Amino acid sequence: MKATVIHKTLDYCFTETYTIIKERILQNGFLLLHEINTQKIVSKQGIIIPELIQLLFFEPKYIGQIMEKDPLAINDIPLKIVIRDLGNETTELSFQDPVGNLRDYKLEGEMLNELRKRIDEILNF
Repeated sequence: MKATVIHKTLDYCFTETYTIIKERILQNGFLLLHEINTQKIVSKQGIIIPELIQLLFFEPKYIGQIMEKDPLAINDIPLKIVIRDLGNETTELSFQDPVGNLRDYKLEGEMLNELRKRIDEILNF
């Protein structure tokens, strides 16, 4: 597993987890940019997997800072939370830790720590 990927298992069903996370992204001031229903996409190719949705999000206020400090960091945003059904009313959440994932760029640690704190608030169960 990649060192910057954080994951946790929840005793919540997939649909409830998805709804809560989606609401919290918006409540925390982020823009929900896109949802990728991976299960639906691969099922069109005959591949059967449990429910899996990727939520891509970001906040525009950080774009100015990133463009000023290191525009190449745009390659590693938006942020993404993956919600995966494990069955038996259990769900896994995973995301790239922005502190670790973006540290190779010339970005301010304060911004990265703020992003991580805000993600932690979204995923606080």
